[in-house]
Amino acid sequence: MNQLSRKLRFVLMVSFLCAAAYELQAQSKSPQKTYMYLIYHKLNPGLTIQDALPVEREWKKVNQAAVDEGKLEGWYMTVKQFTSNLNQSEYDYVTRIVTHEMAIKGASPEAMARIYGDSVQAKMADLQKRDRNTAPVVKIEIWEITDGTFAPKFAPDGTQFMIVDRIRRRTPGANYDGAVGQLKKLSEERIKRGNLLGWDFSTLVIPNGSEKGYEFSIAHYVTSLGAVANPVMADTPTPVMSAPAYKQLQSQTAQVFDVTRQEVYRFMEYTTKPAN
Repeated sequence: MNQLSRKLRFVLMVSFLCAAAYELQAQSKSPQKTYMYLIYHKLNPGLTIQDALPVEREWKKVNQAAVDEGKLEGWYMTVKQFTSNLNQSEYDYVTRIVTHEMAIKGASPEAMARIYGDSVQAKMADLQKRDRNTAPVVKIEIWEITDGTFAPKFAPDGTQFMIVDRIRRRTPGANYDGAVGQLKKLSEERIKRGNLLGWDFSTLVIPNGSEKGYEFSIAHYVTSLGAVANPVMADTPTPVMSAPAYKQLQSQTAQVFDVTRQEVYRFMEYTTKPAN
């Protein structure tokens, strides 16, 4: 009986170890998540973007140190050019922080000391004060970038405009994978033809409520607004997609998503990834 009991315990232990190994393997294959903090700034009365630049360039320096250490994927200052928002002055520019964790990790004390010496606390306090006096933060959102496709050498310095569609499903809870897949496929073809630099699809994580009016975001990165006017290069001998097919895709997408806000931004300041 004892021998049978020992054999049973052995079988159970092997089964447990196999299950644990399978779970670890499954976790190791899961794609790395990417989060994006959007920090909305509104200029104080009488001030312009030029007044905000010295402050944001200082933040760029601080965040570049974090990027260099692999703590952040990137930091970007994007200035609003156009918006469908009825409240045109709700905010003037947005800083974007991209990270693989739903938390912002700053540069190490050693990196900060290289920037500010032994005055890190005083310098950071002064920077935060200058920030509030120039363009205080009026809202923050956290998004998860769930899909995307980019040109091999995509970088902000090669991107003139970012067109952002804030969208929601027309039918709450409806499946949208097919529509997103078709949009991504079209974007991949446009990138191959040089009509697009990048495309991504994001899901709003925090704060998320029905009163916001949107739950997802689609961003197109282009070198000129001409790419928006002629997305499938219809006036060329070999268009990316025929005009009727593109019209049908637009109709199908409109049945799934409602664009509740569209905005156009220009990259002003940004960090760069270290060369491999």
